[in-house]
Amino acid sequence: MTILFSAPSTHVVSTSSGRHHVDVTCDEATLADLLRLAEPFFTTRPADSGEHRPRPGVLALAEPPDGPGWTRVAYTSPYEPDRVLWAHRASRTIAVCGEPSPWRTQQLLRCVRNLLRWEHFADGELFLHGGLVHAGGRGIAFVGGKRSGKTSSIMSALLHAGADFVSNDDLVVTDDDGRGLRGLGFPRSVNVRTDSLLALARRWPALRGLLGSATHPANSFPGLHRAHERQVHVGQEDTVAPMVWVRCQELAEVTGGRLLASGGLDAVVFPAFSSSITAPVVRRLSPEEAAEALAANSEPAALSYDPFLADWYPDTRLDRRAGITAELIRSVPCYRLTQDMHHLGEATAALLDAVADQG
Repeated sequence: MTILFSAPSTHVVSTSSGRHHVDVTCDEATLADLLRLAEPFFTTRPADSGEHRPRPGVLALAEPPDGPGWTRVAYTSPYEPDRVLWAHRASRTIAVCGEPSPWRTQQLLRCVRNLLRWEHFADGELFLHGGLVHAGGRGIAFVGGKRSGKTSSIMSALLHAGADFVSNDDLVVTDDDGRGLRGLGFPRSVNVRTDSLLALARRWPALRGLLGSATHPANSFPGLHRAHERQVHVGQEDTVAPMVWVRCQELAEVTGGRLLASGGLDAVVFPAFSSSITAPVVRRLSPEEAAEALAANSEPAALSYDPFLADWYPDTRLDRRAGITAELIRSVPCYRLTQDMHHLGEATAALLDAVADQG
């Protein structure tokens, strides 16, 4: 098979836990672009030619790979160009083909991230539909379904409480480092509703700049989100798309916080919006309520994207996942936060007070 770039080499890309790895074969410039988007969540080192441990891999190729065993996989989305990959199940290898472009780098990053997430999932770690910040010296996870207020709560913690950012929508809970339960982040962009961003920008005008400066290629793609009838008015004549994709680094930079690859887990919060209240309500959940809420928001697979990957990982450590869940219910306080979109600062303050009082 023909490699797209001159002098390709193989590097081992690992998550912050140091336990899971993916081989990436590409040229140095491509690797630098990939790691720039993945910092600080991934680390890398040159592959040792003497290593024989089989690892999943990602290749950058000029043309589709030759030889038996390769399968073309394609997905369509109204928000981006078709995602076309070549997959080799026997070697657990994915090829990303095409000329250099921001989308090619984005697809390469996704393949590496998706494989690493499956490595973690197969190892029995707990995947929650939520994110994690560090605020007031404590790691606080926001967990819930779509439009529950996870991203708005995270943004509020970053802005109102000077929180550090770990994850937005793909939190992995692990117990493998001897320091208790911890949450791991992955390099995934944050999809922010424009109306939420503009509401927060009334107090933090720098946020408004993300509407024009966020570098994710989806923001300039002429997809469904840029259709005229879906635009959001921001002035007498100006309109913007109703959502914006913001990279983790961009979010940390504009809010002034740090970007962390992982962090302790001291509280789990299940947010909900209500237009009938102005003062936020924070309520500690019983162990039974916490178990029910966690079960409703625990992921049954490493991810829903690239579903062919599930066939590559037929066995997972269910016993370890159950043990992590039980330990979380036993040792980490869980809360229900009911809040109003226009009083996010008050909700963040009330939540931090409740967590601090709980100790």
